Amino acid sequence: MPFGKSTIAVFLLLTVMSHGCARLSTGGWKTADDEPTMAMPNPLPVPFYPRELVMDEVSDEVEDYFRIIKEQRVRLTGNILTEGFIDTEPKIGSSILEPWRKDSSAGFELAHASLQTVRRWAKVRVIPSADLYLIDVKVYKELEDLDVPLNSSISGRTIRHDNSLDFNREEVVEEAPNRGWIPLGRDYALEQTILTKLEERFNRAAENGATCVR
Repeated sequence: MPFGKSTIAVFLLLTVMSHGCARLSTGGWKTADDEPTMAMPNPLPVPFYPRELVMDEVSDEVEDYFRIIKEQRVRLTGNILTEGFIDTEPKIGSSILEPWRKDSSAGFELAHASLQTVRRWAKVRVIPSADLYLIDVKVYKELEDLDVPLNSSISGRTIRHDNSLDFNREEVVEEAPNRGWIPLGRDYALEQTILTKLEERFNRAAENGATCVR
């Protein structure tokens, strides 16, 4: 009888906890239809390395895709480790003409961002849990829906041809974060890419002698 994803995720957590700083091996399982998915668990279990190392690796990886606007690092308050998090600003998705950028995954996501204006941003949580960390990665995307395209050269100001006074009020209007954008849910493909890269980072850390703390 095939196992569900939730059952396998629990098994992975127990495996990491029982093996301490052992090398991570989380990629790849089969679905109920027996089709290979190579899906990474989200949140991703990470051995209990020093919190500075964990936050440095996570923030460095996130910066490969987005600009971080807010970061709260894991802190030790009394005998309790507080949760860390990272928020990024929205970023217009890369097109097929920008192969050096990494935010649009190959396939549908890249084609979509090439044909329409799509933006993404990420919210990452670093959650201390027992003898490990859980790295929760969520990437959201939206489709532009504006009367006038964002950052276009089209203006609503017209030249007047009468004697009326025309005050040049260059007012900056702050729009709500989601105004003019249609939510498209989460970008699971990019989440999987980030989680895979994080797993590789922590495996390299183990190979380079990183040890767990207690």
